Amino acid sequence: MKLLLVTVFSVISPFSVQSAAPPAAHELPWTVMEGQMPEIISANDRSETYGQFETLNGVSLEDQKAELLARMGEPSAIQEDPYLGCDEFNFDDVQVGICEDTGTIQYVHVKGSHDHWSLNGTVIPMQMDAIHQALGQPHYIAEDGEVYLRGQYAIKVYMKPGSGEVEGIDLFDDTAS
Repeated sequence: MKLLLVTVFSVISPFSVQSAAPPAAHELPWTVMEGQMPEIISANDRSETYGQFETLNGVSLEDQKAELLARMGEPSAIQEDPYLGCDEFNFDDVQVGICEDTGTIQYVHVKGSHDHWSLNGTVIPMQMDAIHQALGQPHYIAEDGEVYLRGQYAIKVYMKPGSGEVEGIDLFDDTAS
């Protein structure tokens, strides 16, 4: 019996040779970090510069026809868009597709023959390296160009095949079918 008591005592004794148990979490020192939130970047947003596409050469997809004409004046020409069946209003530095039944802007287009274009009021040279620097990597690469997405809006940069030269840039609603 004495041997059993000595064995039990040595196991629970503070003088035993067993290592001490690690401290509980509430016994460890804590450091409080105030005002620091981790940065959360959406997987869909690959650009640090543009969180949303709002305007292309000063025209928003949210503008109405009357608003556009009041700001831009009369177009130099109006022609039918063969793909949408809507009217395309041609201004000096931008073409705007507007469907008469809704009066809403379907797309905004800038020709590649211009030296630069404007996105959300920021002027960008009409060159692919400048576009990549401004928009990051494209979400899709098609035979005729590159597509960039931000929220519900998209920008497509049309390129001449095999050259990398910009033919034009469109802003459109990616959710519209």
